[in-house]
Amino acid sequence: MASHCPHCKDRRLNPARIENDLPAMSCDGCGGSLLSLVAYRHWRESQPEHAVDDVAEYGLDEVKDTSIALCCPKCRHFMTKFRVSADAQNQIDLCVHCDEAWLDHGEWQLLDRLALAGKLTQVFTQPWQNRVRSTQAERRAEQLWSERLGPHYPRAHELREWLRRNPQAREILAYINQVRDDIPL
Repeated sequence: MASHCPHCKDRRLNPARIENDLPAMSCDGCGGSLLSLVAYRHWRESQPEHAVDDVAEYGLDEVKDTSIALCCPKCRHFMTKFRVSADAQNQIDLCVHCDEAWLDHGEWQLLDRLALAGKLTQVFTQPWQNRVRSTQAERRAEQLWSERLGPHYPRAHELREWLRRNPQAREILAYINQVRDDIPL
């Protein structure tokens, strides 16, 4: 049975290669690829040191991501989206029923650029997704503090980092809290 592109819907997927020895099914319309994770694992075992090739043409912001929910071209179940990293907005779509991943055009190169091409299956794990969310939350918190403190943020950030490295940080904070009542509002 021929599979149709989950993005274009009306185009058939054709045999292709993402890397020399990594087969996939690709769409001539949108340039996306359906990658069997079985084939990926086999490829990964034969490529212990994955080299980064020709990725300079892709920037993090240049890789378009499919934001709509996709259906697996094989089983028609909805695919689950997994964030690649806190640095990239892209999400890789995975069919947990078929063990197939959908890579939008340029996402393999993005993974390569982020040094994640050899770690694709890790992206689909709960610890990976937890780290991505945690990093995003930390960055949002820093942004809020930056906005709240304005021009004083760099100095406050420097002080916080100094306290993190200081073995007497708790005593210093206790001292600061003690004199806090003396500071006029």
